[in-house]
Amino acid sequence: MLKSVIFATMLVVAVSVFLWTVSRLYRIMARGRPDLSLNPLGDRLVSVLVYWLGQKKVGERVSYQTPAGVTSKHHLIIFYGFLAVTLGTTELLVNGVVPAFSFSFLGAPIYHGLRLVVDLFNLLVLLMVGYAYFRRIVLKPRLIPLSLDATLILMQIGMLMVTHFGYHAFRLAAAQGPESFGPVSDTLAALLRGGASPHVYALCSQVFYWTHVSILLFFLNYLPYSKHIHILGALPNIFFREMGQKGVMPRLNLEDENDWGVGKIEQFSQKSLMDQYACTECARCSNFCPAYNTDKPLSPMHLIHDLRDEMIERGSLELRLTELRGQAAHDGEGGTEAGPGAPVRAMIALLADELAHLPPLVGGRIKDETLWACTTCGACQEVCPVFINHPLKIQQMKTHLVLTEARMPVELSRTFQNPERNSNPWGMAAEKRMEWTLGLPEGITVPTVEDNPNPEYLLFVGCAGAFDDRIKKSMRSLVEVLHAAGVSFAVLGKAEGCSGDPARRAGNEFLFQQQAEANITLMNEVKVRKVVTSCPHCFHTLKNEYPQFGGTYEVMHHSQLLSYLITNRKLTLDSPITQKMTYHDSCYLGRWNGVYEAPRQVVEAVAGGGKLIELPRNRKLGFCCGAGGGRMWQEEKGPRVNRNRTEEILASGAEVAAVACPFCTIMITDGVKDAGAEERVQVLDIAEVIRKSLKNINGRNATTAAQSSQSSQSLPISVGTPAPGNDNA
Repeated sequence: MLKSVIFATMLVVAVSVFLWTVSRLYRIMARGRPDLSLNPLGDRLVSVLVYWLGQKKVGERVSYQTPAGVTSKHHLIIFYGFLAVTLGTTELLVNGVVPAFSFSFLGAPIYHGLRLVVDLFNLLVLLMVGYAYFRRIVLKPRLIPLSLDATLILMQIGMLMVTHFGYHAFRLAAAQGPESFGPVSDTLAALLRGGASPHVYALCSQVFYWTHVSILLFFLNYLPYSKHIHILGALPNIFFREMGQKGVMPRLNLEDENDWGVGKIEQFSQKSLMDQYACTECARCSNFCPAYNTDKPLSPMHLIHDLRDEMIERGSLELRLTELRGQAAHDGEGGTEAGPGAPVRAMIALLADELAHLPPLVGGRIKDETLWACTTCGACQEVCPVFINHPLKIQQMKTHLVLTEARMPVELSRTFQNPERNSNPWGMAAEKRMEWTLGLPEGITVPTVEDNPNPEYLLFVGCAGAFDDRIKKSMRSLVEVLHAAGVSFAVLGKAEGCSGDPARRAGNEFLFQQQAEANITLMNEVKVRKVVTSCPHCFHTLKNEYPQFGGTYEVMHHSQLLSYLITNRKLTLDSPITQKMTYHDSCYLGRWNGVYEAPRQVVEAVAGGGKLIELPRNRKLGFCCGAGGGRMWQEEKGPRVNRNRTEEILASGAEVAAVACPFCTIMITDGVKDAGAEERVQVLDIAEVIRKSLKNINGRNATTAAQSSQSSQSLPISVGTPAPGNDNA
């Protein structure tokens, strides 16, 4: 009876302290902007089953540096081991209060099977704890150090397993009967029998029992203050993850100065704050980050840690201040300085002063250069096992820097001025926007919406296609290919403006909204229905973000259209390209929109069925060119992201590097030039690759135009486009 009373007291105290801690953590998180949703409930429950219980992402590759197939499967064993051990722990806890309780009511076969599973998994977890120490001490994977916190956690987990075996082994040895728990405990008990009296064994069993439950209850309350807080945060974070299109920035209310990005921790959404509790510190985000891999001052994992520190430190102070002010109001504000309320008022003043002297979030705890290093490639979010949205946090803080503090790299100041004056970041006069067409062959023209008022497609040229000398060639090749296939299209001409992607990704929401609204007004006036563009940044913005402002169109990337034309024999290739070819994935086309197959189908078709050389880092694990997030117009210090990618392309032995993005074309071309490898590798847009295999464009167009005019309405916009919420897994 005394044992049960002591145990129940310990349990009540430990659980009460734990619930108090969790309630404070929740109140800190709840200071964020409400955005948690239960819909769609079915999909969210499936997410929990697949990504939490199934641990789908945990078993994937952990970094670019590790060979394919090398994962952190020891974490899977520890996870499932803990689930199994929890069954035994539940029985132990209930039994501590109600001594007669056990799971034997489930029936002998199930009960014995349960004990067997618990015993074996205890051993597996203990072995994995040993491996975790070995990994940190000997293998030393980057960003996974043997810290004091990690040491304490692994030690507690290991001791829980050891005391489990000690309790059951000594208990069985003392009983000296036929009872069995599991193979490990039974073997240890057999080794102990005969070495001492049953009384000694019983005493040792109780020592291990109380040690076990003490460690267990201490561990319960240590968790919320340790790196293992993710045990509490991972499941709800997976359940409440963003279910819609990836990479979409929310529309800001520019009339509300409190909605100009994020400069204070409470300006994040509640889901964004929950991310900080969910971080498993696996370091995948940083290991796959192109900025971190090229020695830039950005580690997505450490960014999340800094945000968590800010959230908990500032939130705890503000909660305590609120409580004290409530107490002071309840007690009354009157009285002398030496009166009964004086200690409370002194504490309020002390906490208020401490809060006032905390460094600011942006520019203080989170450095400016950390934010500007991000290429918005989405690799961190893609590989995160608990669906932390790092890019959105970075974008929101950059927006605060630009809109509220007018603080940005000097290069971006010039970049913002150019679209304000000329509607393009190149700073070229809008009157020159159609000059890219001057190099087209005789007989091939580019109609504007005035010339062709009812085209099947609006060809959104984009600023790079109109003003960059290298990308003009790609656009002319695309026009020739569309001409050869008889596709009906038109352009906005000189009235087309920048899509706004460079401004929005660089934090200038004001400029983005101006550009977006101007384009949408024009496109709606001419009754645009379908849009095709060769720029993944324009593709993503027009398709996924223009609907925020009333611009809803069927948007297609040119790789999708070209793939459809080839697959359905609306475009016949004359001669295959015999050069060895590889393909570089665009982040905005691939990771953000799940378009991986269409550009590969184009390249493989041009290769005459030849095998495409896949780069080691491809598809969802592809490596960024380095131009996104406004990086295209910023100086880069240290190793260059594009050179890192270019070296991989050169090592592949490919003679043609096919790309499907103007930014990628520019960056990879520059990388090839820097490497002095222009004679070894050609960098070509997929439209240029197709154009190389076509002959007599004008001659073939006469026969294809009539066919295409009859069948163009059947061109599907959904080719290669993933459904909303696609995980790109």
